[in-house]
Amino acid sequence: MKVLFRGADLLVLDEPTAVLTDLEVEGLFDIMHSLTDEGKSLIFISHKMREVMKISDRVTVLRRGKSVETVRVSDTTEQELADLMIGQKFTENTYQKVEAAEKVAFELKDVSYHPSIKHGGLKDVSLAIHKGEIFGVAGIDGNGQTPLAELVTGLIKPESGEVIGPDGSKIALFSPSSFIDAGLGNIPEDRNKMGLVGDMTVAENLILKQTKSDRFSFGHGAWLKMGAIEKYANRLKDENDIRCTSVRQTARSLSGGNQQKVILARELDAHPKLLVAVYPTRGLDIGATEFVHNQIVAQRDAGCAILLISADFDEVLKLSDRIAVLFEGQIMGVYPGANPPIKEISLAMAGK
Repeated sequence: MKVLFRGADLLVLDEPTAVLTDLEVEGLFDIMHSLTDEGKSLIFISHKMREVMKISDRVTVLRRGKSVETVRVSDTTEQELADLMIGQKFTENTYQKVEAAEKVAFELKDVSYHPSIKHGGLKDVSLAIHKGEIFGVAGIDGNGQTPLAELVTGLIKPESGEVIGPDGSKIALFSPSSFIDAGLGNIPEDRNKMGLVGDMTVAENLILKQTKSDRFSFGHGAWLKMGAIEKYANRLKDENDIRCTSVRQTARSLSGGNQQKVILARELDAHPKLLVAVYPTRGLDIGATEFVHNQIVAQRDAGCAILLISADFDEVLKLSDRIAVLFEGQIMGVYPGANPPIKEISLAMAGK
């Protein structure tokens, strides 16, 4: 509204649908069409292929900072755009859904945290994440996803309710270190502020959780074994296709996709019992997104319990074996990942 009030004829919309439900996206697209009917021009920046194809007249594909090609939407397909984005033939994987996971790996029972705060708390949340399943949490960004992730990773303590850990006992001590020791892996929502130390090297970031181990240090962390660290880092670099000139390069200098690969490599090489993945592909291109998805599903198939929190509804639908909807800090319902009731889930995301 502010931009339009100033009489702008050109609007740049950068990921404008990231925090919207499908119904709200449709409303935004109606507004965008009315603006173009008035003669205004829109630049729509998005990594969501379906939305790009639906709203755009022409599409320019960027790859590694360069313009690859500009095409008319009427003359192309999603497959052709995907091929242009990654520079080779792209084949999207579909994943078989798990329907019979039984052993509970992590559980919340009537957990509350600042329940009076609609968009920053949790109210009577109960959920159980099973070993060998992906439990997806769908919802508009800002409806309790952050406190849920912080609680499950030990950053905050619930005001009421019980949290049951991987060993089946009630958790009393809430701290990141205790949760890590219990077998937690974490892909945080902000890779730069919470997942990496930007001025440290790739190698140093890969062993952040193991600096006191005998494998990588003497004297319980007093002196680091740089040779062992570099050898380990080069192995993870090759296994995870982390594209950098050297593992001595700073993490800050990597692209967003490669930064996320560093976090994935560090967390998954520890073979976690529970993996908390929060917005794991935010801001990534289609190739990096597919890599992250494959890694997450591989961990599930290896028996890991996975809590997936994402504002990307398509991502939740694609990966989740079960889906919970979070709205204003409350669980609105839990739905099957196989043949999910999409309309019902969309309405629940809007609090209906």
